[in-house]
Amino acid sequence: MSGKKIVTVLGATGTQGQSVVNALLKNGTYAVRGITRNPDAPAAQTLKDKGVEVVSASAADKISLIKAFEGAYAVFGVTIPFTPEGEVTQGRNIVDAAFAAKVPLLVWSSLPGASEISGGKHIIPPFDDKSAVEKYIATTSQPTVILHTGWFTENLFTQHFLQPDPSDHNKWNVVVPVVPDAKMGTLWVEGDLGNIVLAVIDHWADESWRPKLTKEVIVAAPFEISVNEIVNTLKKVTGKDFKYVYKSDLPAGFQVLFKFFDDGYYRFPQSNILEELGVKTHSYEDFVRERVVPYLQSKQ
Repeated sequence: MSGKKIVTVLGATGTQGQSVVNALLKNGTYAVRGITRNPDAPAAQTLKDKGVEVVSASAADKISLIKAFEGAYAVFGVTIPFTPEGEVTQGRNIVDAAFAAKVPLLVWSSLPGASEISGGKHIIPPFDDKSAVEKYIATTSQPTVILHTGWFTENLFTQHFLQPDPSDHNKWNVVVPVVPDAKMGTLWVEGDLGNIVLAVIDHWADESWRPKLTKEVIVAAPFEISVNEIVNTLKKVTGKDFKYVYKSDLPAGFQVLFKFFDDGYYRFPQSNILEELGVKTHSYEDFVRERVVPYLQSKQ
């Protein structure tokens, strides 16, 4: 690879990883190494075509991670929920591999512990497992910046929350398993996560910034929004008719997850650190203009 510092990105073909890869490529300062389980997949080939060094490794295999992290200046780490090995094992492997490979900086994508912040009322593995990894990080000597990412605007599409009204195809329904007034810390992953990670990596070179970046979790959920506000924003920006519909037909495990949202626990203490890092984040209106409007036009 070139003489540029290498940033290694786990989950390079996933939603978060792609955002980080794209921001790094656009910036052009770093050489990008993408980690994927299947380097021959079409998504991996797309990365190669963009100039990304694609390496095969798995968060379930610590040895493969150590090899993939060798020579990296920074690693973006993210885990995959509902896998046989579990997120705690994945996370510990990522941390241990970064330390073994002497990586100067690990940027860890995480979430707050649901059990901890709800006083034991809600136990949600994807939240609690990531929180367990954070606690493990605190026992190690691996330099790490932790991000809390929140609700994704992309859920509107990826979770099929946006649906045409079955009785009138000129109207749309927002079908979500969250009560309409519950506020949620929210992030447009494609639009903002990569730029946040890039800013953290850029500032890591300044040693005066390191205590501030590692002192506490960085909230990578720039705004809070409720489903009612989502619906109203969709109406305002698109000029079309949207209606909130409560989705109740959920498996028991997911009922627990969304009750956590309903009870107001998916909110984050806000700070001005993203602004201090020089990151200009997007609003929900920006997301609707850039992603929802073209989507609706394609359905006409």
